[in-house]
Amino acid sequence: MYCEFMKSEDSKILQLPPEQIEWLLSVKNLYKTDFYSSAINIKELISNIKNKAIEKGYAEIGLLDYTYLEEFFKR
Repeated sequence: MYCEFMKSEDSKILQLPPEQIEWLLSVKNLYKTDFYSSAINIKELISNIKNKAIEKGYAEIGLLDYTYLEEFFKR
């Protein structure tokens, strides 16, 4: 079920500048299979992705919710 929270977070992504959306989609493609692995600590992976986004100056990505990002990367 697609809840209002997810719609709200989706709208945050759609409002990102194109280069940030492109970076996020690239990261998604790079790590997509990892999100289905039980050997990977998903929370740690998301934390690392968020930290890298902040380092790149993409603070808006760093502010996205962990649960939302996990679902985003699995879609």
